[in-house]
Amino acid sequence: MAKLSKAERKAHAEAERILTKDRLTDDEREFVIKNWHEAATHEVGAVGAFFTPWDLACDFAFDAGCYGRAIDMCAGIGGLSHILDYRSRQGHGSAEISELVCIEQNPAYVEIGKKIVPDARWVCADVFDIPKLDLGRFRMAFGNPPFGNVARSGNGPRYRGRRFEYHVIDLAATIADHGAFIVPQMSASFRYSGAQYFERHKEGESVEFEHLINCVMDAGIGIDTSYHIDQWRGVAPMCEVVCFDFKMPIVDEPAPLPAHVQADSADLFAFAA
Repeated sequence: MAKLSKAERKAHAEAERILTKDRLTDDEREFVIKNWHEAATHEVGAVGAFFTPWDLACDFAFDAGCYGRAIDMCAGIGGLSHILDYRSRQGHGSAEISELVCIEQNPAYVEIGKKIVPDARWVCADVFDIPKLDLGRFRMAFGNPPFGNVARSGNGPRYRGRRFEYHVIDLAATIADHGAFIVPQMSASFRYSGAQYFERHKEGESVEFEHLINCVMDAGIGIDTSYHIDQWRGVAPMCEVVCFDFKMPIVDEPAPLPAHVQADSADLFAFAA
């Protein structure tokens, strides 16, 4: 477990006190999300699980907002889901969620999450158990999954590599129409955060993954996560927010025209000139 500062221990204790209540206000939920310290009772580093900073979660909500059913695939205590749920309750047109499902395998997190997002359907389960849970189809799958080569109980339907986040996204592609995820920058097929300009990769593992799931990673509204890099607890990862339209397959470059058609076309343009 990480060593907390005196201020962090005090804020964590206050969050624990708030959580003894049966029902929390939105302000109390925000306080818990910001100050309940996951490293106070759990060895988060070993499993690559770190809660999303509040400000980044607020920005992320613009990419993950949707109509209809939504699923948080690695919910933690519900930080991302709370903001989406709040926006939906406030009547934001792009975030009117009809049902929110939160998947989290840590039972202690689930108990907290039920007070942070009480209207959500909380399921204490491994994310790789989703195919067996018969949850139906979702409009949006989202999350901040554990990063990198961490222990897992299963695989995505197609991906067999080491990156946990790719396994989760591969699974999301089978249950949702759209997806939005926070991933390490090295796992994105583009570089935007902390860069002078947007750069899309032409090769590498991320591009191979896109072709494996037949879907391109998109930058969404363009969130520069470098603004929030110092707000993570115990780490400072450079991330990207990657968005997917799982219904939109990759369109390959059109095949070249046959030689005789190219010749005819050249004659036509020459005549027109």
